[in-house]
Amino acid sequence: MKKHKFWRLSAAAISVILLGFTSLFAGCKSAPAGRPVDPLELIDNNSAFYLAVPKAADSVLIERIICSVGEDISESDAKIISGHINKIYCGLNRSRYGTELQAAIDGNIPRSFLPKILNNKNGWKISDYVPKNSISVYKVYSGDIDMSFPSSKIACIGRDIDVMLDKYDSLVNLPYDNANELYTDLDDELIAYLKGAETEIRFFANKPQSFLTILTGTQLDLKLIDVKGSFKTDPKFDSQYLLDLSFRFKNVTYLKAGRALLNIAFGLTNSDDEIIGDNELLIHNIRIDKKQLYQLLLL
Repeated sequence: MKKHKFWRLSAAAISVILLGFTSLFAGCKSAPAGRPVDPLELIDNNSAFYLAVPKAADSVLIERIICSVGEDISESDAKIISGHINKIYCGLNRSRYGTELQAAIDGNIPRSFLPKILNNKNGWKISDYVPKNSISVYKVYSGDIDMSFPSSKIACIGRDIDVMLDKYDSLVNLPYDNANELYTDLDDELIAYLKGAETEIRFFANKPQSFLTILTGTQLDLKLIDVKGSFKTDPKFDSQYLLDLSFRFKNVTYLKAGRALLNIAFGLTNSDDEIIGDNELLIHNIRIDKKQLYQLLLL
């Protein structure tokens, strides 16, 4: 049985992920020009928590992460780098061993930002990966986390990097007229939800109990099917987010009990929530400090 690596994500670790994106133009052969691949196609359905972080939602967050990785990264360079990252898609699994990450980044880094961190001197092992029945060679950088850059617009990070590269290689070689059709293991509703993240951070948890514990600080057993939601900057207070949440319960009985518990946990009034159908609860405009969100996202 194949063993997966687990990582405890820190600001520095995620900074390496983002800064690793600057090596798009070095150390790998160019992938064949063919059908454009959507980064979301490379994320599998084996995660418990999915996240879409567009640049427009919080460019300051990305800049802070980049600056935290090393003393040689100036604030001005961090701003330029973050300006070329369009969106980050992540799949996450948590366990007692840490956090297992799979991520695909959509962006376009200019050639002036050549890699200075993904090298043997900094502890990275560099190897070649050739998908079966392919002539393309992809560089894989292995350290605390694995990453590869199959094109100038996509970075693959974390779990099952070989599977992600296999899929990229098969998709890029499809006829160009297939470009409008997404080939993904994720269901259509989740794809549409994550793709729709433009000015807000969106997430979906199909195993939501650990997420609720992190968010509320309370162990809540609510008999949930899933939770999804979004963070957007509060127009009145730039230092905080407004959080919208959607909870789907297993039945109406659990919904009624869960509604009361969630209102207590979040300190809400009745005007902040609404029931849809017989098993969905929507909670609107929960105020959360951005620093608290950063801690949540960095797990």
